[in-house]
Amino acid sequence: MRFTLLICQLLTAVILFAKPDLRQLNFRMEPDFATQSIIASVQQIWNCASGDTFSIRLREPLKFDSIGIPSSISYSRKGNTLFFKANASGHFVLYFAYSGTPQEAKNPPWDGGMVWRSDAKGNPWLGVCCQGLGASVWWPAPPDHLQEADSVQFSCIYPASLFFKGNGKLIDDTVKGAYRITTWQTTYPINLYNITVNIADYAHYSEVLKRNDGSVLAIDYYPLRSNLEAAKKQFVQTIPMLQCFEKAYGHYPCENDGFSVVETFYAGMEHQGAIAYGNGYKDGYRSDDYSGVGIWFDFILIHESAHEWWGNSLTAETPADFWFQEAFCTYAEMKYVQCRFGEASAIKYIAAKERLVENKAAILSGKEEAEIDMYAKGALMLHTLSKFASSAQTWDSLIFTFAQEHRFTKLSTASIVNWFCKNMDGVNPAFFDCYLKNVDPPELLVKTTKVKTGYSVSLRVVKANKDFKLPVRIMHGSQSKTCFVGSETETFNFTGNTSPLLDNTFSYYKLTIAK
Repeated sequence: MRFTLLICQLLTAVILFAKPDLRQLNFRMEPDFATQSIIASVQQIWNCASGDTFSIRLREPLKFDSIGIPSSISYSRKGNTLFFKANASGHFVLYFAYSGTPQEAKNPPWDGGMVWRSDAKGNPWLGVCCQGLGASVWWPAPPDHLQEADSVQFSCIYPASLFFKGNGKLIDDTVKGAYRITTWQTTYPINLYNITVNIADYAHYSEVLKRNDGSVLAIDYYPLRSNLEAAKKQFVQTIPMLQCFEKAYGHYPCENDGFSVVETFYAGMEHQGAIAYGNGYKDGYRSDDYSGVGIWFDFILIHESAHEWWGNSLTAETPADFWFQEAFCTYAEMKYVQCRFGEASAIKYIAAKERLVENKAAILSGKEEAEIDMYAKGALMLHTLSKFASSAQTWDSLIFTFAQEHRFTKLSTASIVNWFCKNMDGVNPAFFDCYLKNVDPPELLVKTTKVKTGYSVSLRVVKANKDFKLPVRIMHGSQSKTCFVGSETETFNFTGNTSPLLDNTFSYYKLTIAK
């Protein structure tokens, strides 16, 4: 979902961070729905080399109740931020007990914090989203996207009439009188903003994805009890969606933890193994035609689930690299449309993304105005990049390989650019610079002239880096010609009385007709 990139970058810039590894998190939380407060603790297991430094922050108004630090780690404190230094190498166990009223998300998921609501029957409904502000808004956490936890175990104590859905697999669920203790555990690396809490009057049902190789994937759904029948009707889209994504990008990354969807008050988030869903069990985006061209599917289910590959498995290394998570995920929407509705619909779908591009700031500018362009403009860049491949099959194979090679790794923009430049003929860094570092897309200047034998078409990219090439397809009758145009004028001649036309769905650029 959308997030405030600028805030993320500022937070990262002011907190110094080395290279220790966060191995495990063990949470225990007791929410109080009457006061909208929590009593909680988290045990953190770190692997550090001697001299490693890292920091932990807990956002006010939450406060530390106690802090347990081994003697081999020294630390200092400034307000609710703790700065650590390992004085030896090894595994270190840190313990933090904390409590208070966490910041509430006023406009989730675009605003971070706890989400305290009630369902239509007045039952308590608790959620959390924190992609923009970071996990420290509700637990003592290091800066987002500089760390992932290798595994997380999360236990909640809460009223027995409700149910807690967390990330990963259900480990234990015990009712003790008026209270219930439920524990979930992940077994794969997880982005810190993806750790989630969902407590409500949930119903539960399940199914399995059966693959051709004989393996199965467990699928679980947690709608509000009052929406159980609506969920069963709407989520028939899930198995076909997963089949499409597995064909395009490989098996679901968190295979052993299973795939699940949990209903939330807010629109959605890519919480790993517990996809947050709040689209009202309707196609489009909250009943609107998000495609813009009459292609209907449940946008939130498809988009947020695609993040299991793009964002949860392959993760941005720094906030500046967030663009690729959203660009590849938005492009995955088009692959889903292609898989389910055919090539012609997919082309209409990706071409319609142009209406969403704002071109107010460059994607890599760090400005908040660039936020939306990470989605649509980023996906259009990938669509354009695909035209350098010798065939659609070659491109599909390349993206599949990219997803598999980088499973559960953090990627920088430079590493992504280098990989595609290395593996695709004709692609160089200038291509990515044009779309990521410039405010406007490449401008294609076209002049069509009538000549004795037919038509002459002259093309060049205006104000382009000398190494930049733009894939262009010219249609002439039933035939087409693909060319790669740069800053130097190229001229193509066509015989006959039919005027050649540019295929404006082939790649993404601004078209200018020369007189």
